[in-house]
Amino acid sequence: MEDGFVDQYTANTDAGIGTVHSCRYSKQKKPVQNNDFLSCSTSINNGHIKLYGIFAGFNGGDYTAKFVMNRLVYELFQENPISPTLPPLMVCKEFRRRFENTAERYLLSNADALNERLLKMEDHSEAGKNAVSEINQKIRQGTTALVVLIINQDLYVLNCGSGLAIAMNSENPVQLNTNLHDKDNVKENQRIRALGIDPDTVLNPTRAIGDLQRTHLFEETEAFKNAKGPPVISTPDVQYFRIDPAWRHIVLLSDGVVQNLKEVEVENIPTEVSVRLIEDHTLTSTAQALADSFARKHLDAFITMNDDKNCFISNHREEMTVIYVKLPEINAPGDFYETVDSAFSTMESTNATMADPPSRVPYVDAVGFYSGPNFTEMKRLITMLKKRK
Repeated sequence: MEDGFVDQYTANTDAGIGTVHSCRYSKQKKPVQNNDFLSCSTSINNGHIKLYGIFAGFNGGDYTAKFVMNRLVYELFQENPISPTLPPLMVCKEFRRRFENTAERYLLSNADALNERLLKMEDHSEAGKNAVSEINQKIRQGTTALVVLIINQDLYVLNCGSGLAIAMNSENPVQLNTNLHDKDNVKENQRIRALGIDPDTVLNPTRAIGDLQRTHLFEETEAFKNAKGPPVISTPDVQYFRIDPAWRHIVLLSDGVVQNLKEVEVENIPTEVSVRLIEDHTLTSTAQALADSFARKHLDAFITMNDDKNCFISNHREEMTVIYVKLPEINAPGDFYETVDSAFSTMESTNATMADPPSRVPYVDAVGFYSGPNFTEMKRLITMLKKRK
């Protein structure tokens, strides 16, 4: 029902999307493009609510990214649609809840695959092993999410992964989500250590939807078999901002952009974006030029790395997505954003983040999957999923 749901909505006219495929550098130090693009993005208008999102797929398939994008839009706008009259803290709560519903829905969609995997694991023939390997490739697929909602003068950022949202003004750019979900993040590092897991054994990202071998079957991995919980969870962070009239643009960067810039030792990504952001003839060409500039920076660093023996740049460049949103100039509160409800007037008109404190538990609360023999618990999980279908 949610497949292609995004296509039913009108695209925002205030945003452009730029993309760069992943690639490997040849021995001649030239990029050889990978034709597969695992991520998807959207910019849609639903009346009083605008949505911009990047869903960065990983582990070999774009199915998960497309599923999550469409299902989240369905959760927000179709099934008991989120109301623009809700107070900001309630919007934060609903935003998180609907994302967690999306994560659980994705798990439900994999019930048949998990059931078949369980049966095939009892078949020790070559055919059985090949079948399990094929299913593993499917359930390893995952996606991160960076989603921005704009409702009147209020802006909400949901992040599950290491994508980055930045508000740009004429002076200093503002990083809107500061808690990126990778093992370099102090909070994520501490969360993983508290589970009895060495963070060095966990590949990024540390939060995502999907990636079921690390979120629900983690005990099968030697490094995680005694862990108190999964190293990867799908609990997002949601933050609220009152839009500052000085803000001129919002720029969303995918996980790949952040990873590529970190690899070439960019310490201040918002400033890097500010320096490279040059408005072009169209919004799309502006976003594309920004993505292309990041690609060139990574390539240049790879070409020159031999000059510095202490520097190592991977010969693989991650795929990248950039969404560029042009905000209107606001001279007065009513110039662009309507005042929908008096509840908003009771909020302080500041740019201080109002974040609904993120939960530190996995999004599925009743599977009982983290205790007892893994094989038995897998059966319980599949039985539960079958009943919910």
